Amino acid sequence: MSEHQKIIYDTLRRVAEEEGLQIGTISDSSALIDMLGFRSLHIARILAILEIEFSYDPFASGDVPITGLRTVGDLCAAYER
Repeated sequence: MSEHQKIIYDTLRRVAEEEGLQIGTISDSSALIDMLGFRSLHIARILAILEIEFSYDPFASGDVPITGLRTVGDLCAAYER
């Protein structure tokens, strides 16, 4: 697991815990909404935290469409670019 992935997974777990979501095991194929139970406000919060962590917003330039985020793997790929 890359350092980026570790930070992303830790952020997902932290937000889920703070919001009272029971997400169980996370993998790259886990669907952010359908499997993990995140809602749009949770995802916005996760992205804000990751922007601070990485000092980078992969969605600002339009190279990575935010509408393409479906899975944890999609999220990791956005920050690995």
